[in-house]
Amino acid sequence: MTSASEAPIAANIVEQASHWLMLQWGGELNKEQLRRFTEWRAADPEHDRAWLRLEQLQSTLSGVPVDTALSVLREQPDARRRQALKLLGTLLLAGGSGYLAQSQLPWREAMADLRSGTGERLQRTLADGSRLSLNSGSAVDILFSASERRIRLLTGELLLDSGRDRAQRPLIVDTAAGEIQALGTRFSVYQHDEECQVELFEGELELRPRHAGAIRLQAGQSCRFSAIRLGDIVPANPNAIAWHDGRLIAERTPLGQFIAELARHRPGMLRCDPAVAALPLTGVFPLADTDRVLLALEQSLPVKVHRLTRFWTTISPASQT
Repeated sequence: MTSASEAPIAANIVEQASHWLMLQWGGELNKEQLRRFTEWRAADPEHDRAWLRLEQLQSTLSGVPVDTALSVLREQPDARRRQALKLLGTLLLAGGSGYLAQSQLPWREAMADLRSGTGERLQRTLADGSRLSLNSGSAVDILFSASERRIRLLTGELLLDSGRDRAQRPLIVDTAAGEIQALGTRFSVYQHDEECQVELFEGELELRPRHAGAIRLQAGQSCRFSAIRLGDIVPANPNAIAWHDGRLIAERTPLGQFIAELARHRPGMLRCDPAVAALPLTGVFPLADTDRVLLALEQSLPVKVHRLTRFWTTISPASQT
C-alpha cells in the first residue's frame, strides 16, 4: 500500500511548486516573492509536501546538495530549466513509484552539456582543439579542469579527434563501464547499456574497466568491455563511424542488426520480424532519409514495410499480409 508521503501529488499543485522552483532557479527571491512563497507553503500541507519532494528529487537526481544544484541550474538556459522541471514534475505526479524509477529516467541526459536528438548528429570543437562528434540520441558532459580533460558519455555514441593540449592534461572519456584515456588519437565510443564498444583508428588508447585490469589498444584495433571484463581485441571497423558522414554501411549485415541501428536515427518504433532478421544486407544508405532506406530494403530484399502509424513500422516477410 502507498503511504500518504509517497502518494502522487495533484497536477495543479505540481504546477504551482514548479513555478516557485523556476523563480528560485532564476536567482534569489525578493522580499515580496519570499513572503508569498512562505504563505503558499503554509496554506496547504500538500503545498509543503510538494516542495519538500522537489527539494529531495533535486538532491537525489543531481547527486549534489540542493544549494549546489540550484547554483548550477541558475546558469542553464531557460530551455534546459524547462526540461528539468518537466522531469521533476513527472516524478511528483508518479508518487512512490516515481522514486523507484528515478534512476532510470533521462535526468542526466536532459541536463547534459551537449546532446543530440533522434536523427540529429552534432560536431563541436572543444576548448583544447579536440573535435567531438555525437551520433543520434547521444549526450555528454564536458568536464575540463586544470588537471584533466574529461568527457563523460552519458548515452549514445561519440567520435573524438583529440587535440594537442599545451598543459598536457590527460584526455579521458568516462563511461558506465570505465575510463578510456586517449594518447593522441582518433576513436569512437558506443555505450550499449552496461558495455562499451571502442573503435581505435589512430594513435593509442588505454582502457580502464571499473573493476578489471587495464589494457592498451593500438591503431586499427577494437574492443568491447564492461565494468568487470574486457572482450577480445579485434580489428577496428571503419564502417562503424559512417554515421559521421551521414551514412549507414552494411556488408552482409544481418537485417535485424541493421534495423536496430537504423532505428536510432528514426523517431518512433522500428522493428524487424524475427523471420527476416537473419537476411544478409549489403549497401550504403543515407541517414538523412530513413523512408528512402526502407523503400530500398523492399526493392532489394524479400521484405515488406508495414506502417501501422507514422511512428510504428515493422519489417516483415514480403509474403506476409
